[in-house]
Amino acid sequence: MSYPEQPPSPQEPYGQQPYGQAPQGQQPYGQAPYGQPGFGQPTPPPAKTGNGLGLAALIIGVVALIGAFIPFVNFVSGFLAFVGLVLGIIALFLKNKSKGLAIAGTVLSLIAMILSIILAITYTAGFAGAVSEGIKTAQAESSAEADRDVTVVYEVTGTSAASSITYMTFTDGNSGTEQANDQALPFTKEFTIKAGGTFDYSSFYVMAMNGADDAGDISCKITVDGKVLAENTSTGAYASASCSASSMDLNE
Repeated sequence: MSYPEQPPSPQEPYGQQPYGQAPQGQQPYGQAPYGQPGFGQPTPPPAKTGNGLGLAALIIGVVALIGAFIPFVNFVSGFLAFVGLVLGIIALFLKNKSKGLAIAGTVLSLIAMILSIILAITYTAGFAGAVSEGIKTAQAESSAEADRDVTVVYEVTGTSAASSITYMTFTDGNSGTEQANDQALPFTKEFTIKAGGTFDYSSFYVMAMNGADDAGDISCKITVDGKVLAENTSTGAYASASCSASSMDLNE
């Protein structure tokens, strides 16, 4: 039994691929290369990278939070915290950046700024109160000092039976001089003066002189509030001893 012969099939020209087949080494039409999304397939989101502004906000927030508890430094910490807060907010809106550091920096900076303001007000109020209390105490002490009595004592000692003594007096805030002649020794004169006012600029003076027949010693001394401010001694007939001082000498 014989079969009819089939007509010969047309041959493809040399170097051409059959219809519907991609050239060697190329992907078929409509098929994406390996590792790349094909036509119509969703593109994967880009990977998130580090956030430099968020890290800066976090560091500034930590520093500002520590400084918030230090008196007077918290004024600067409040400004730093504000800077950290601004950087943190900006870092939150950066695309393709991690948000963890930005959130932490923003929260820490906000807390540091609030604490800095509160503690700065608290410390300032406390400092102002302490200064005010110190001023009141100083004024009270000054007032008490001005109201106290100061005792001034003139003393003249020696062997003279007829000495001549001149001394400064204080009456109702006014000063003057008095003289005692033919005065037997020892001689003492005491005054009470209110501190403050004219007393702060007061001078004290006493001078004693031997008579013609007195060949011994003659001495003077000024004492204010129990403190000896001046003393002097002289010897012989007509010898004189003078002592002078001022209220300023009490502070020496």
